[in-house]
Amino acid sequence: MVFALPCLMSTPRLLKTLVAFKIRNPLFANMTRVDLAAIRSIWVRTPNWLGDFVMATATFARIRRAFPAAHITAGMRPYLRPLAAGSNWFDSIVDTPRGGGLGAFWQQVKAMRQARHDLAIVLPNSLATGLVPFVAGVPLRLGYRQGRPFLMNLGKTAAVRRRWFQRREGPRRWPTPMPTYYHELLDVLGVPAGGAHPELAIADSDVAWVDAHLRSLGIAAGTPLLLLVVGANFGASKLWMPERFAAVARSLQERRGMRALVLVGPAEVELGERIAAAGHAIALSQPVLPLDKLKALVARGTLMVTGDTGPRHLAVAFDRPVVCLIGPNDPNYTNYCLEHTIVLRKDLPCSPCQRKVCPLGHHRCMRDITVDEVVAAAEQLLDRAPPLSQ
Repeated sequence: MVFALPCLMSTPRLLKTLVAFKIRNPLFANMTRVDLAAIRSIWVRTPNWLGDFVMATATFARIRRAFPAAHITAGMRPYLRPLAAGSNWFDSIVDTPRGGGLGAFWQQVKAMRQARHDLAIVLPNSLATGLVPFVAGVPLRLGYRQGRPFLMNLGKTAAVRRRWFQRREGPRRWPTPMPTYYHELLDVLGVPAGGAHPELAIADSDVAWVDAHLRSLGIAAGTPLLLLVVGANFGASKLWMPERFAAVARSLQERRGMRALVLVGPAEVELGERIAAAGHAIALSQPVLPLDKLKALVARGTLMVTGDTGPRHLAVAFDRPVVCLIGPNDPNYTNYCLEHTIVLRKDLPCSPCQRKVCPLGHHRCMRDITVDEVVAAAEQLLDRAPPLSQ
């Protein structure tokens, strides 16, 4: 969205209008104490990634409880809409697809002006997501200020462990669990506190679809399901070795009588089918499950083995046991609701690097995690998990 800055700077009349609006609007009378009763319309810009969205659901619920009478509009990536289905967080949803250029930017600004929101809560940290409500003249704009201090007039700056000009080594900010990170923004408003556990709803129709799909694959009701999440949108550095996923599938099916299902995204079909063939498993690639069906399947699952991926957080939402393999990422970003999770991670001098591809070329953070470790962690979780009601 770099294009928007020169466009904005070339319109001094717009800037004067925004300044005048700020001075006239009673919501600006005291920026240290927001009159919550005066807020009637709220814009919530949701996170863009599956895992971050799920970790933000407790924050969405907190916003709704704090403003029960307000009209709450969510801006989100279109593919995330199924995650909001069945919940009462939002009164309306606006698609905010990636890209689109200057035209899409001004369309968002125009729509936001017409909605006359009193408050924008911007959960992503990007310049673009903060620029839209600023240019649209939303009087109260809550978000993290790093990289966009003039766009957010409410919020805070996260503690930073390295500056932009310093060597890229590890996370830029001091990591805190994302549910806490989002909640700390709402604390600025002084609204009642909220919990960290994700909140997701499942439609009965999706449960019925999953049941029918499993039957079509020859899987009887009551069969314990091993869900293997073998890909990662982040990059190659998060991936565990395909042959090891296959070995885990063979072992747990033989030892625990499970049926292994390999979950894939659209870009991971070939990888998933290759792992499924080697592991005597079934690849759920025909079709690749959309998020509404994936929610229902994860809730039906017995155990998930995954990298640090978005589906991991779906399992957390439904209190399903998870063996999570963390390599290059700092585990403190997702250190929440671990009652049913075992995290396997190697404490190496180079980790966490937060890089998409191993900069040293050895990928030890994932390679050093063995099949035996994963199987042992899985069996530990299975032994202590209560039976799943069918």
